[in-house]
Amino acid sequence: MSDLHSALKTSVDARASKNGFEFLKACLQHGKDKFEYTLHARPTMFSTAGMQRTDFLRVLGFTRQGCAFHSSEAYCGPSNADTDVAAVTDAVADAYAKYEAADRHLEACGLGLVHPEGWGYFYGKPSGVSHQRGHAHCRGNGHVAPKAERMKQAEDEHFHYALSWIDGAGDKGWTTHYRPKHMPMSQEFAGALEFIGGFNTFGECPEFDFESCWWRFMEFRNEGGGPFGSNAEFAHRCFDAHVKNFGPGIRNLLEAHAILGTVGLRLLPQPRVATVRAAPRAPVSSARTSSPASSVASLSPAAQADGFRYDVAFSFAGTERETVEAIAKKVRDAGFNVFYDNFYPEQLWGEDLAAKFDRIYRRESRFCIMFVSREYKDRIWTTHERRSATARALAERGEAYILPVYVEQVDIDGLPPTLGHVSLAERSADEVADLLILKLSAGRP
Repeated sequence: MSDLHSALKTSVDARASKNGFEFLKACLQHGKDKFEYTLHARPTMFSTAGMQRTDFLRVLGFTRQGCAFHSSEAYCGPSNADTDVAAVTDAVADAYAKYEAADRHLEACGLGLVHPEGWGYFYGKPSGVSHQRGHAHCRGNGHVAPKAERMKQAEDEHFHYALSWIDGAGDKGWTTHYRPKHMPMSQEFAGALEFIGGFNTFGECPEFDFESCWWRFMEFRNEGGGPFGSNAEFAHRCFDAHVKNFGPGIRNLLEAHAILGTVGLRLLPQPRVATVRAAPRAPVSSARTSSPASSVASLSPAAQADGFRYDVAFSFAGTERETVEAIAKKVRDAGFNVFYDNFYPEQLWGEDLAAKFDRIYRRESRFCIMFVSREYKDRIWTTHERRSATARALAERGEAYILPVYVEQVDIDGLPPTLGHVSLAERSADEVADLLILKLSAGRP
């Protein structure tokens, strides 16, 4: 659609406003039965600094044009007859709040998000002003140099960080290394790094016991001369800010992306940055490892051979979490790839969980272990998981897929009484874990 404003007949179908955004949907009639629809948005408030609403509209793909419907410049894009303008306005306003928070957190780390408009809209200047900090081109791979020295390391709930100094082979500056504690990471997370820009991957990072990492490079500069003229203090300050700011920045980006997805808008790109994978059952060892969850294994041989992402997926009600977690940890530590939600907090950030869980329980797992109880029968999410698992079981044509563990005796649709099961009234959590390990081992090549 080249012209978002002109037609034989035009009308405004709907308007909505929220938190500084005003949207309208226009109907463009080009003939008796030929209609097109367009969205037109403009800001009704602005900030004195930082991310503007105009920046966010540009990031979402709207283009700035003179708009007859708003009688001013506005941000315009194609739409359709079913678009709910109120829902779009709510989603954009809510996502902008998350995006603005992400920008503040990432700015503290020396990263920052693109500001494609800046003050251009308010000053009547053309679009195209871009703002992005903290990245410099690295001629090498950010790791190998005549002089490479670790300077700092840190960690938070979700990530390990390391700062190293490299000097030589055309590069002089600081590499910040990132290693997620829970692997594998979601495609949305990789999309977030792609969106921020400047991230690369390295397969055998010496800062993390030769496991893979993401990394960024900041070039050394000394423009003022003397000990206080360099950017060394800035580089260290940005690294130190990661513990409190990088995780929240990523989380807010993913949450903004998820909010926009409810109305068909997209913030993050499909990732081009290669997803960092865990090395086969080799932990990120030493003092940098804070919990067993930081060394999640890659696909086991059996899962790889069968084309599954997980050897087993755990489906349970929250009331059974303590028992289930003990079993999941023992099975994982035996070398199997286990889907248990607490092992993958980043993978679930910003995801459409209904679609994500359907993929896991219907397509991506060799087996589903199901902990049956009254709570399990009645809860919404466990019902969703169970429906996906039973659909897969039906497709297996009699091959074992669902492995029921009865917490208490209760009839559940889709689980016939003839299906072999174990009971927690008769076996301990350790015994159930051992039995599951034997079951999974039987399928190994």
